[in-house]
Formats: sequence, structure tokens, C-alpha cells
Amino acid sequence: MKKTILFVVVLLLCNVAMAQMKVTGKVTSSEDGSPIPFANIQIKGVRNVGATTDLDGKFTFENISKDAILVVTYIGFTTQEVPVQGRSEVNIALVSDALNLDEVMVVAYGTVKKGTFTGAASLVKADAIKDVPSLSFENALNGKVAGMQITTTSGQAGSTSSIRIRGIGSMNASNEPLYVIDGVPVVSGSSGQMGDYIYTSNNVMSSLNPNDIESITVLKDAAASALYGSRAANGVIVVTTKRGKEGKPVVSFKASVGVSPTWATANFDAASTEQQVEMYYENFWNAGVYYQNMTQEAASISALKQLNKRFNKHGYTFSASDNTVKSLKIEGDRAGEYYNWDDQLFRTAVYQTYDMSVSGASEKSNYYSSLSYTKEQGRVKINDYDRISGRVNLNQKVTNSIEFATNINIARSEKSGYNDTRSTGANYFLQSRNLLWITNKSWGI
Repeated sequence: MKKTILFVVVLLLCNVAMAQMKVTGKVTSSEDGSPIPFANIQIKGVRNVGATTDLDGKFTFENISKDAILVVTYIGFTTQEVPVQGRSEVNIALVSDALNLDEVMVVAYGTVKKGTFTGAASLVKADAIKDVPSLSFENALNGKVAGMQITTTSGQAGSTSSIRIRGIGSMNASNEPLYVIDGVPVVSGSSGQMGDYIYTSNNVMSSLNPNDIESITVLKDAAASALYGSRAANGVIVVTTKRGKEGKPVVSFKASVGVSPTWATANFDAASTEQQVEMYYENFWNAGVYYQNMTQEAASISALKQLNKRFNKHGYTFSASDNTVKSLKIEGDRAGEYYNWDDQLFRTAVYQTYDMSVSGASEKSNYYSSLSYTKEQGRVKINDYDRISGRVNLNQKVTNSIEFATNINIARSEKSGYNDTRSTGANYFLQSRNLLWITNKSWGI
């Protein structure tokens, strides 16, 4: 019995030894046959087992399975999987992948490699902005392009950022760059009254759904004028929308929801009723004593007179027995009652967007269609923005030399609120934080 068990164990060890074998080989370039040093070779499906080619491109595995698959990787070459198939010598020729090292940009009349483009340009792929929850693609570009200034000039819901590629070149004309969508220049100025020539918070580019964008090319220098003429004086932003890919139809749905609660806005605590009145009284008192050379008694009488003049009509009376702020008294039916304006004016804002798209392609047709709904609320209760947009990109190849292309984008947006880019000193919402107390009865709140 013991001899039988020993025989079986020896047989199994022999089988294992026969299954493991030594493999050598050489990795070269398919273009000129030159050896590739320091190429990385891994065994597919086996962790922590690998080798690196030497200066002559040679490698050695002492014990690997005869059915192993070698995975060879090297920068600038396509990754290859080579089965051993029981061979003791495996030579591998890698194919150059230099085309993937050079980004392709979309310009005026087609595409060019970034390395052959002589002007200053930046390319932003869809992967760089797909996870950024933003209403407009301009906001998603923040920090993605060197030298481009993106300024947020408004807190209005639905407002877009202002882009300056070559600075501010004019005080009377628009400084917005030229936008080109799928080869068609788009007028990108202000679409309403919430802006001026210098800055605008209401740009028609907000009608473009960021989820429909495949790539963005920013042309920044004077070379853009050779492509688009004088319209490119402020720079050019070339937007390419998505197309379908060959294979089965792809249906995708994406939803994003965000909130801006009260603690997201770092406002200072409002002063109490007594603190505000004391501040007014002290300012008037100091002005009388130190600037008008009044006595303390005269300065106190003058300060009380100004307070009563301003607030008697609202039901307040003021007095000070010893002409100091410590003895200041507030009397009246509404004295000492305070109303928190923040609760009335501000809210927890909710941002939500829903995107659905269907795309696909065959040898003769290519299609991409999408439908999107976006709703954004501002921190101020009257600020709201709604947008619904749809896109259809259809390419149909009729013959080898004739192809029809149709790009349609339809959007409807509605914005409500106030313009906070002008006259901020007379802005009622900013001034409301400086109001005195108000009772619920007097205002019906």
C-alpha cells in the first residue's frame, strides 16, 4: 500500500515537472528588427510573475506552464499577447503605436495632429469633464486649459462663466471667443439683459448640453485668424459633439443631484437689535464730538435726533439719560423685536440634471441622439433656471463619394431672478442684511 502511494506521488511530481518548462526569447521592433530593451513581460492570469528584457531585448522564464500566455508591453508599442504553446524559444516583434502618442485636434477644415499644428492650442477630451456637475461646459473647463481665464460674475441660477482667451481687447465690442460647433460658427453673445460688453452671465452657449460633447479644442494665438478670419480675434473654441460607434446600439442614462444648504454660504452673524442701534448712535455721537467739536451732551442730543428722525415713523423712540451709549433706551410697540431675513430670502438650493442618449453605427450610417433636462435653484428663493435640450446627429453614407450629415440641437431654457452683476451697492438682497428688526404683524410675513 505504501509503495502504491509513493508511486502515485512520484508520478504527480513528474507530471508537474513536465508541465513546467524554461522559455527564452527576444523582443524586437517590427519596423527594423532592432532589439527593445526593458520591455515588460507578464504571465497572463498569474500575479507577481514577470520578466524584463535586457539591453539586447532578451528575456528568460525558468519555470512557466507550456500553455502560458505572455503579455508584452512597452511605451510607444501596442500591447501583444503571445501564447507559449510548448515552445522553449519565443521571439516577439512589437508593432509601433506612435499614432496614439499624438493627439488629434479638430480645426477649421478637418483634423490635424497636435504635433504638426504650429499654433498654440489645447485639447480637452470628454473624459476630463464627464464627471463635473456643471450647467455649462464653460464651467467644466475651469483649470483644464493653461492661460484661459474663466470668471464667474454672477450667482444667478443658470448663469454662465465668462471666458477670456486673449484678455479684454475692447471696451465697446464683445470680448467673447468665437464658438464653433461641429464646424459651424455660433453667435455667442449675451442672449438677454443680464450682461454687457465686458461680462455677461446669460450666454446662448448654456443651451448646449455638456454630456453631448466629445472634445473641445481651444485655439489661443493669432494663428486662429488664418483659419477663421477676424472673428477669431478673441480666440476660438471648437466643440465636437458625440457620434455613434460601430456595434450594437448603446443606451445610456445619467442623473446628477446636488444641494447647496445654508451652511454652504459663509455669511456673518447678523447683529442684534440693540447692537445695531448702538452702532448708529455711537457713529453719530463720535461725529459730533470729534469732527464737529460738540460737547458730549450736544453730540448725544444730535445723535438721538437723527435716530428719531429715521425711525420714529416705524414706531421707535430713543433716549439716553447720561449722554452715553450705555444709557441708550429703545422704546415703542416694536422695540427689541427682530426678524431673521435669511429665513425669508434664502433656501437650500437643489441642482438636478438627467441625461439619456441612444447611439450606434453601421458601415453606412452613424447616429447619436440625446434628451436632457436640467433644473437649478439659486440660494436666493426667486433664482431659478430650467432647461430641456435635445440633439440628433445623423450621418448616412449613400455612395462611396456621397454622404449626408445632419446635426440638430434644440433647447428651451427659462431663467428667473435678478441681475447681480450691476449696481451691487443698490442691490436689495445685499441691503436686506443691514435692515433693522421687523415684526411678523407689520409685514404680514
